[in-house]
Amino acid sequence: MRNIKNYRRTGFTLIEILVVIAIIAVLAGILLAALSGVQKAAKKTKTTTLMQAFGRACDEFALDHGRYPGILPDSVIDGTTITPTQNALLELMGGARVKSSSSTSTVVNEFDEFEDNTAIPTMTMNGWSLSFNPTRFGEGPWINGRVYEPYFSPKSSDLEYTEFDTNDASAFSFPALVDSWDTPIIYLRAVRKSGPIIALGSNNPLPQYDLPGMSMFVDNALNSNSSLLSETNQSNEERIAWLTLLIAHPTFWEIDPSNANNEFTNGAAWGTSRGRYILISAGPNAIFLEASNDQVHTDNWSPNSGNAFDQFRGGGPTGGLITPATMETFDDVVVNGGA
Repeated sequence: MRNIKNYRRTGFTLIEILVVIAIIAVLAGILLAALSGVQKAAKKTKTTTLMQAFGRACDEFALDHGRYPGILPDSVIDGTTITPTQNALLELMGGARVKSSSSTSTVVNEFDEFEDNTAIPTMTMNGWSLSFNPTRFGEGPWINGRVYEPYFSPKSSDLEYTEFDTNDASAFSFPALVDSWDTPIIYLRAVRKSGPIIALGSNNPLPQYDLPGMSMFVDNALNSNSSLLSETNQSNEERIAWLTLLIAHPTFWEIDPSNANNEFTNGAAWGTSRGRYILISAGPNAIFLEASNDQVHTDNWSPNSGNAFDQFRGGGPTGGLITPATMETFDDVVVNGGA
């Protein structure tokens, strides 16, 4: 009899290969989605850690000098030549000198000697002069006749700096602190412990947070039409309202919702702040307080619609009052500190 050998298949059918490919594609999609979430969380953690380190440096500086860092008075800052964050960095890390018409001879002599040894022209703002030497940035601040150790030492990747170029002097910018998405971080410090949180107009009491230049909140890298802090789609009173919500302590919210419109239109927003300073990162979308956040306005609200203050009177999508606690629904990273 003929020996009949059993036939044994040694390959895969086309259907089996396609099924395996489909399974791999599904698993890859799940893995990529999970990886994207992990990367986003890692960037947020890195940004929070950086901001907390900056905050600790501010606290240490305040313990040594009785005030929070800022080489220039807040009333001088316009948010364009120098921002509050850059102002703080120059005093935390050094590399700059300032003087005014009321400065002592010691300060003037130190400034003049420092100015002679830097190639960057001196900046003049509202009666103050600022000289910066990038080669000495990080050596520590000069305060009351002595140089201190630097209070803050970030990585170079945490700083954004445009060097001075004689062929394009307008492109120069002081070092700025940036988050994991390469967006500048906002730093605001309280200069008083009492009074309204923020105020506009000479008829109002002096505020805790002095904001002489609202343009500091509008950056060319941001989509200003999408931000609640934009100059193009919000009035000063509305920006004061949102900033007050961000700074105010939710437990001690003192705005009467039935009269919210008048509270903010009068130019003064009262309440208890969360701390002596606030640090704000725009988060992954690079937009400070994104206007499209559904949790903070009515369905028919839009910039310049005239009904923005209805939000603070209980006009949210669920009919609830907009309070400082609501600000946690944004993806901005916020760190408060100081006492």
